[in-house]
Amino acid sequence: MKLKLRHVLLVSTLLPVSLTAQNVDRTKYPDYSSKVNPDPSLMKHKLVMKGKAVATRPDHVDNGKDRYFPPVFNQAGGSCGSASRICYMFSHEMNSFRNLDGKNSHNYYPSHFVWLLTNGNSGKDAFIQNVGVPSAYTYGGQTYSKLFGYQEATDKDFGWMTGYDKWFEAMHNRMLTPTHFPKDVGTEEGREAVKNYLWNHNGDTDYHSGGIVGIGVASGGIWKDIPKTPANDAAGVTGMSYVSKWGTSVDHALTIVGYDDRIEFDINGNGIYGEASADERGAWILVNSWGKEWGNDGFVYVPYAYAGATFNANGIFTGNWWTPEVYRVRKNYRPLRTIKVNMDYNRRSELYLMAGVSSDVNATSPEKSQAFDHFKYAGDGNYGNTDPAPEVPMLGRWADNKLHSEPMEFGYDLTDLSAEFDQNEDLKYFFIIKTKSSAIGEGHIYNASIIDYANDPEGLEIPLNAHTVNVLSQGDQTVLSVVVPGRGIKAPLNVNIAN
Repeated sequence: MKLKLRHVLLVSTLLPVSLTAQNVDRTKYPDYSSKVNPDPSLMKHKLVMKGKAVATRPDHVDNGKDRYFPPVFNQAGGSCGSASRICYMFSHEMNSFRNLDGKNSHNYYPSHFVWLLTNGNSGKDAFIQNVGVPSAYTYGGQTYSKLFGYQEATDKDFGWMTGYDKWFEAMHNRMLTPTHFPKDVGTEEGREAVKNYLWNHNGDTDYHSGGIVGIGVASGGIWKDIPKTPANDAAGVTGMSYVSKWGTSVDHALTIVGYDDRIEFDINGNGIYGEASADERGAWILVNSWGKEWGNDGFVYVPYAYAGATFNANGIFTGNWWTPEVYRVRKNYRPLRTIKVNMDYNRRSELYLMAGVSSDVNATSPEKSQAFDHFKYAGDGNYGNTDPAPEVPMLGRWADNKLHSEPMEFGYDLTDLSAEFDQNEDLKYFFIIKTKSSAIGEGHIYNASIIDYANDPEGLEIPLNAHTVNVLSQGDQTVLSVVVPGRGIKAPLNVNIAN
């Protein structure tokens, strides 16, 4: 019923004349962040495309129409940040690198695998860096999962994904730390840098198309139709929707998929279109996550002159120019050493899971450790830190509307953690379960093992436990460990034959 009502509300806003975009409560979008992490390399540009020298950047690019872009969709709940960054940006960048069809559900990624844990002491960026994300096909949907449930991030019993094979697939789909352009699009240099990235990833020939970037906007604004002029007719955009004013506060995440230098506007209202002195020529192409009924089949144009976050109450542009965000994928990444766990626990938000490694095989604690982003006292929505924790099993409530108390099987990538050690030598691995001091839950570890894929694509599995282990509560830790043999490829120097 909620989905049907939302659909009606969105359609009702599509008025033939000045269109007011849907107002959005910023508090409902906690997974969106405007934190800036600048990368100066984004300002550099090489004039190449797919390995060939190119003298001139084209006057328009629309990556929303290429084969790598996923389907436009209607987000569920307050997941605008995950919709923009995971469903659109990450999906497109992965497909552009891998040269895959973006309309195939095996090749685009869901919002809710990461968004559901917005209140779980982690976040979408940490997930996509450290955990990875399964395909929409594997997860069971682009937003909600037809397998693991239809809940919101605020619910205390939303469903968790089970199956090591699903988690292992997710490990392959990872990115580096997200970054932003160091100069905003209110500057000519910043504008040119973003266009170059949209055109051809700043000359990175590992990609098969240009890139796309993320921004934050003030959603409450006014739309108009692009005016009829010879230039706009030639560009084929006359009558299309464009944003003539944004709202007063940033509350929504959108994605820039392209630009068009050919479009002209009358920003200053003097009846003359396309004046360079008034910045009246050119527009960014944005995609939203409010369905194909919104805007131009889910897309909208924004004049370069209005490429900023906010207007004031009098409708005057206040600046706050966008400094777009970039997701860079981990190219050709594959996990080489992982942990596989099969366990249950009846109050999941009491758990904090970790893995550790030591080069001393007699050690009783790790030299280096890594927390599991999915399991940081998480799983009770925005009820956070309640005492006692909700009685919700690890798997939570699935799409069948039943709480699933069977064991959860999952995996976590230990490749980066292990890379700090010489894996040709024996190493001791630890699996650590911490609990809150107020924890009263009960659970068991049925199986746990370290799996090494370096020399065998099927994996060499080394068990951490040979029998069922009870999970300790009330602040105590449950620790399993195993010594993993060196990979056996440490050879002496080759003999050189001379003369």
